[in-house]
Amino acid sequence: MSRQLADVGGATVTVVDNGSTDGSLGAIKKQFSDVRLLPLGSNRGFTGGIAAALARCTARNVVFLNNDALPEPGWLAALVDAVEGAPDDVVSVGGKIVDLSGELIDFIGGALTFDGHAFQNGFRYPAGSRPEPAIGAEILFACGGNMISRRAPLLERGGFDDDYFAYLEDVDFGWRTWLSGGRALFEPRAVVRHASSATSNRLGDFERGVLFERNALQTVLKNAENLRETAGAALFAYLFRLHHYTVTRNSKADELSREPYTKTKKRRARRRLFGREPLATIDDPLTATQFRALHWIVEHAERIAAKRAAVQKSRRRGDGEIFAKFPLQVVPTYPGDDALMRGALFRELLPSMETVTKTLSDIMRA
Repeated sequence: MSRQLADVGGATVTVVDNGSTDGSLGAIKKQFSDVRLLPLGSNRGFTGGIAAALARCTARNVVFLNNDALPEPGWLAALVDAVEGAPDDVVSVGGKIVDLSGELIDFIGGALTFDGHAFQNGFRYPAGSRPEPAIGAEILFACGGNMISRRAPLLERGGFDDDYFAYLEDVDFGWRTWLSGGRALFEPRAVVRHASSATSNRLGDFERGVLFERNALQTVLKNAENLRETAGAALFAYLFRLHHYTVTRNSKADELSREPYTKTKKRRARRRLFGREPLATIDDPLTATQFRALHWIVEHAERIAAKRAAVQKSRRRGDGEIFAKFPLQVVPTYPGDDALMRGALFRELLPSMETVTKTLSDIMRA
């Protein structure tokens, strides 16, 4: 924690500890006696930590800051002034995020894809090299690592969905903000430097992948106004990717792509030598990631349906109006996506509302 964060005038700083074991609690107590500590004893994720802090908060405005982010001077004042001076329908204001050097873009606004994923515009391009929203410009969502929200409308909309644990919870909240009649704005003078993925890297790519995939799907399933139109492309893309990983990344998955009434010599020989064996084997962790995400969606289908009903009941603005401002993106991202997104069936399944096709390099620098 920086001294600039702890010395915030009339604000109360709460540090939520998700079961750390590295001595963080003792170090904070020693250096920052005025900081309120909230030890949870276990890792409840970003959304669980936020929910725990909000349950104990009575402030008019609440600020969210990642533990791997360092605020620049004037950061808090810029956020507070922005939200206090905003019209009543503004729920959240997002600040600007750069890398630790201050030279590369991390967050200056974001885009939502047709299947519930999202991108940070200009990610890792040099600061100042990409179009940046003006002070007070509308954005689809504020990044949860550097944002301020009016507490009452935040809670009225259910806050961040605790089922997300981490990733895309701020995108989901942004969509819910807009559909319920609220807005989110950008404040480029509220700058933090961010060690991107410094915390999340500890999860590992495949554990993060489960969260990304299941959270993207439930974002669409909960929030899309016309699910019969919107879900087709998202679900087809999910199944296409699952199939692609299954048949290209697993050494014993031949049986899954075999035509009916055909047998391979290799399989007949193995059966003669060893007797019955598994028809197919999934040994690739990326394929398993996709299956685990889909399993979570299926297991929680009723809960997602209940959440969807609550979200749609709050709707005051149609998706057509929202995505006229912030067009849905179609971006080949995963192995096989180029073929998927060139396909006639996929194009037929895309929602009729505004979409924009881009390459990954249009949005971010690898």
